[in-house]
This record gives sequence, structure tokens and C-alpha cells, in this order.
Amino acid sequence: MQWRQRLIHLSRHRSLQPVWEFTHRSSLVSMNFWASLFRTSGEREALDVVFGRLNGRAPILFDVGANIGDYTAMLLDRFGSSAKIFAFEPSLGAFGALSEKFDAVPSVTLSRLALSDASGDRTLHSDADGSTIASLENLESPIRPFDPDHFQTVACMRLDDYCAEHAIARIDFLKVDVEGHELSVLRGATRLLASRAIDVIQFEFGEPNIDSRTFMRDFVNLLQGYDFFRIVPGGPVPWTYAGGRSEIFATINYLAVRRDA
Repeated sequence: MQWRQRLIHLSRHRSLQPVWEFTHRSSLVSMNFWASLFRTSGEREALDVVFGRLNGRAPILFDVGANIGDYTAMLLDRFGSSAKIFAFEPSLGAFGALSEKFDAVPSVTLSRLALSDASGDRTLHSDADGSTIASLENLESPIRPFDPDHFQTVACMRLDDYCAEHAIARIDFLKVDVEGHELSVLRGATRLLASRAIDVIQFEFGEPNIDSRTFMRDFVNLLQGYDFFRIVPGGPVPWTYAGGRSEIFATINYLAVRRDA
């Protein structure tokens, strides 16, 4: 085994580090990290998993962090008008655009509301009106610098409380894209999770989670009873938590699918 140890030692040499750094970044890109266009990132194929679990019933779909409604439109296109879609967007500017698209669509319910782990008013940080990177987390390193002129006070609510108030007993699909605040959204759904009322969850994980101090381990611990997948083009890939190797703070979407009892 000495030759193996010698080879490993040589591969770690300073002169080879630029090669490994390039290989590392290339591997992450090929694994679908930093894929920003949801129509080509594999997110549409991930919806096939949801569709396959419906057994013919009309689904209840939640789009948390809907922005101007592009993802909501994809849900409507994929599942049709029989689906009940609940779209949440706290930003005043983004919600205005969302309303223009869906106010006249009976199957889509819009809420200018942020979901979190507690009710009350909070600051929505942003770089521009209607921004795609607005967050309840005051990110130290957002993609674009935040601008206090665009900060807003927004209402927050727990998902448990929203569903209780609107008599929603189950959620077939919960998509959460809220720039580092995803775990707080899920922590606001502990009753629903405990009663196995959420079937499939899609959540984003990446650079903003550094600022919110959340780890993939936190999601795995909270979502016990779910199988995890990385979302990639062609269909989700099974994923298992492996300690530090799984804590990759580069943006990607994961799918959590509830295991059958």
C-alpha cells in the first residue's frame, strides 16, 4: 500500500492545486450546482415525481417565494386548472406582477405574505423592487448588494397556521425558494410534518445558507421520514447525507419525498 500513499501524497502537491480547483468547480457545475433557469435545471422533471404520487386526485401545490409567478405558471401548465395552487410573495413590487398574471385564475390563490417559523412583521431585505434575491435573512454576501432603500416591512406567518386558517389538510407539493430562509419555513410546518401531511418538498440550498447559519444536516434532521434527491436534468438523483461532504454551499435544489408508512 506504500505506492498508494505515495501517489496520494504526490497528488496533493502545491503544483497540482490549480488542476484540482478547476476540476472541483467543473464537477459542481456538472452536478447541477448554480443552475439558475428552473425550466432547464431539472425542476420540471422533478414535478413528474409529484404527478406520479397523486393517484388521479387534484393536487394542492404551494409556491413559497413565488416572485413574479414564473414557477407558478409552470405548476399550472404541468398540473392543469384542476390543481389548487397557493402562491406566496411578500415583496410589494413582485406581488404586483404576480397579481397581474393570476388574479383572474380561479385555481391560484395569492398571498402577499412571507412564511417563517413565527408570526409577526419582519424586514424583507432586497437590492431592488421585485428582486429575485429578496430575503428575510440580512445576507452579508448576496449576489447583488442589498440596498436599504428597497427594504420593506412584511407580514410573516407559520405554514401550520395558514393551513389551519384555510382548512388545508394536506399539501401534495411544497416548493420553497426564499434565499436562505428555507429551514425557517419548514420549522413553521412542524404540525403538518408530524402528521405526514406534506408529501413532496422542494427546497433550495446554497450560498445564502451561510448567512442563515443553516446546514443540510438541519434539513435531514427535520425531515425524518423523507428520502432526499438532488434535482438535475433528466430526473432527480438519490442523495444521502454524508457529513461534511454534503455541506456544499453552492446553490442547488433538493427534493424530499415522504416515505410511505
